[in-house]
Amino acid sequence: MSTQVLTLQPEAIRHTDTAKSWAEGLVKLVDAALRAGETVVVSTETKTLTPDELAQRLMVSRSTISRRIKAGEIAVIKVGNRNRIPYSEAYRLRKQQMEAMMAASAADIEAELFGDDE
Repeated sequence: MSTQVLTLQPEAIRHTDTAKSWAEGLVKLVDAALRAGETVVVSTETKTLTPDELAQRLMVSRSTISRRIKAGEIAVIKVGNRNRIPYSEAYRLRKQQMEAMMAASAADIEAELFGDDE
């Protein structure tokens, strides 16, 4: 019995030509397995980042990430005794960070664009 793995990245499937080729690859894999009397297992896996990776992406220190995890501000998945941050959480944090930066600089940008009428 052989084990074959076909990894499908959801973000790449959004492109019609890529989705078609992956669908064809999946059908071929399932067909070959059926002819060989094998079982096909389909599973999903949550993409995650380590706290170090998240800190680098958000340009903050790892200790900041650790503090926020401990405070419950960042949702994590435990893998053994290690914290892993789901991509969806990383996107939420990045969006939150960008919104905070925009709000903090909005008055300065408005004054620069439209003058200080005070």
